[in-house]
Order: sequence, then C-alpha cells, then structure tokens
Amino acid sequence: MKQYFAFYGDCYYPSGGMDDFVGDYDTKEEAIEAIESAHLKNRPDDKVWEWAWGNVWDSKDRIEVHTK
Repeated sequence: MKQYFAFYGDCYYPSGGMDDFVGDYDTKEEAIEAIESAHLKNRPDDKVWEWAWGNVWDSKDRIEVHTK
C-alpha cells in the first residue's frame, strides 16, 4: 500500500465510502492528478468543480493533505 490515498466524488455529498476511493499513490502530486483525471472523465464540462469534491489522505502522517 502506498502513502497517499485519493478519493473523489462527482456529487456534493460523499456517500460511497470506499467506492469513492480512486487509488493509492507514492506522491501527493500523483494522487491529485488522479483526482483531476477522474473529474475530467466524469464531468468534462464542470471546470469549476461545482458539485464535485476530492481529497488526498496521507496514511503515514494520518492527515488530509489536499482538498478540492
């Protein structure tokens, strides 16, 4: 398991639990890129992230390191 966990949803309310899990990554930047790719795939017309959300969790330090 890698250090950074990426989560993404294209609705305002997160409700999928682990179904919102995008993947685990070695760097925070890779995790953010994965979230942005998931958003582009699911909502290509939503440039301002009106309803979507994304989070990156650092499993080593046990903190959230990115929120969109």
